[in-house]
Amino acid sequence: MNARRWIVPALAFLIAIVAVTLRLYRLDAAPPGLQHDEVFHGHDAATVLLGHYPIYFPSNAGNEPSYIYLTAGTIALFGKNAWGIRLAAVLCGLATVLFTGLWIRRAYNTRTALIASALIAVTFWPLFMSRVGLRSAALPPLAAATAWVFWRAMQETSHKSHIAGFVLAGILLGATLYTYPAARALPIAYLLFAIVYSLFPLRSSLPPSERPRSTLYGLLAFFVVAGLVFLPLYLYLAKAPEADVRLQQLVSIGAVSALQKGDAGPLLANVRDTLGMFTFRGDPVWRYNIAGRPVFDPLVGALFYLGLLVALWRAREPRHLFALIWLPVGLLPGILSDSAPSFLRASASLPAAFLFPALGADWLIERKWKRALTLMVAAVIASSGAFTIRDYFVVWPAQSQVREVYRSDLADVARWLDARGDETPVVIASTNPHDLDPFLFDFELRRPRPIKWVDRAYGLIFPQERALYISPASTPFAPELRDLIGAAPLVSQDSFVAYEATAPRITPQAVLTTPVRFGDRLDLMGYQSSASVKPGEWVRVWTYWRVVDDTRGEQWPLAVFAHLLDAREQFVAGRDLLAVPTAGWRTGDVWVQFQDIPVPPSASPGVYSLEIGVYSRAAQSVQRWRLPDGSDRLLLPPVQIKP
Repeated sequence: MNARRWIVPALAFLIAIVAVTLRLYRLDAAPPGLQHDEVFHGHDAATVLLGHYPIYFPSNAGNEPSYIYLTAGTIALFGKNAWGIRLAAVLCGLATVLFTGLWIRRAYNTRTALIASALIAVTFWPLFMSRVGLRSAALPPLAAATAWVFWRAMQETSHKSHIAGFVLAGILLGATLYTYPAARALPIAYLLFAIVYSLFPLRSSLPPSERPRSTLYGLLAFFVVAGLVFLPLYLYLAKAPEADVRLQQLVSIGAVSALQKGDAGPLLANVRDTLGMFTFRGDPVWRYNIAGRPVFDPLVGALFYLGLLVALWRAREPRHLFALIWLPVGLLPGILSDSAPSFLRASASLPAAFLFPALGADWLIERKWKRALTLMVAAVIASSGAFTIRDYFVVWPAQSQVREVYRSDLADVARWLDARGDETPVVIASTNPHDLDPFLFDFELRRPRPIKWVDRAYGLIFPQERALYISPASTPFAPELRDLIGAAPLVSQDSFVAYEATAPRITPQAVLTTPVRFGDRLDLMGYQSSASVKPGEWVRVWTYWRVVDDTRGEQWPLAVFAHLLDAREQFVAGRDLLAVPTAGWRTGDVWVQFQDIPVPPSASPGVYSLEIGVYSRAAQSVQRWRLPDGSDRLLLPPVQIKP
């Protein structure tokens, strides 16, 4: 008897050890780098540490605050790095294992709870959500915690504790709405359950007319409190609906939009694909999954369907009814979206989804041959875990699509620069040189150093001293820019190529004898441009600049414009961009920018003016930088458009 008494604590401890180990092992290497959404959360968390405490973060199409505040705590403890960002997800994942087990133990039994917790600990979907720093990780633990406290309240006999339990559950449900948009499905699930519970006779429950009023009052308090907790965020989004980009996308481009136009096809396809994600075809996006890998392997999938049948057979029991409502309602955000199946958008259903294979396994064990079937279920869980370890730590991070989206090339560059340990200026090619890649690199680089970012296709900067020029595999320098470096590779790896060179002698086609100064910050040294083109072709413009005044690392909203004008000085075509962000400018640096202007196919033959200049978008207004003569543009040689 004494030995049996220790079985449950020992199994719970084993599950906890496995869950912790799988979530911490090589946390900074699988995924093989950081992705931009993670870094946006990390950047927002850094602003929290600087004293910025919003109720909603409008960056990156809008973000609920809970996960970001948690990330601020982990970054404060572990620093601005992958561990600081991802440990918040680890904590959420471990809490999901814990609270799902507590809910199922309260509503069902200890064995079912242990099986469900073990499956969550070792299955790819919850493991992924526990290791990547995305705010969706905060939804499953709060959803499970809400269910646990809710069922404690449902089963409470003391009137005072009864109401208090529902109030606490309401607080947790309201807090869940501060995690991720998919959480908005959960109040619907609880409302549907409350309606059925209040109006219809259920097995193992008193008839509706005989149920204690405290339960009905408690359910009312539950929803009122949840609404009050959510009210501040609701008022914010009601006042600034444009901040809730995800909801706008749901209405404008998803299955809902098609349904509004009378086309139910996309919605029905999403229903099919979402329901099939458990055993047939999972999330097809490599960013979140081995493309198409279902949630459950065939053996666990068989237990999942068996558990569903058990729950359906006993659907008049409140606990089964609750789970059967929670699962499909939790899947609704994915069904209504523009892509299905989606593991992230289905995250509200995660705790309920893992109940069913555990329920099926528990039903089997209760039949006959209890010991043999228990060992069989343990073997199924172990084999599922083995497949997960192989797929998550070996197969998935090695895929080129995964390495690209998680920018493993920049992670390798950061490690290489940290190992060098010198202060040589660094120039890195990027497709997002103003924000995304610099944000990401700040969390990868352990030894902070100034980085000059450039648009891989349109710009290059040359410090006065010798510098490193790095061409990542995902965003390599365009050949025309790479040739300007004029040096053989110093390092050539699969993930990046690095060059070391002094500033080359660049000779523009047209060298200005006296540089033209723009806004007391830049000197135009020279240029070259197309002399003639045909309609439908491109006018190519190269401009060569020298930094006159250091920007001290500030990021200014500037653009260099190159416009084609007709004989009446009317705009015909143009390209405005800044390929070399100001954060990398230092006095004396020289940089070159390439702009291609698409000539409309309808353009009439003739001579067109070509103007260039610099403007700022500060304060939501466009202000052109002035030249010494007071003008705000420089006319380059005209371009002839031939028939």
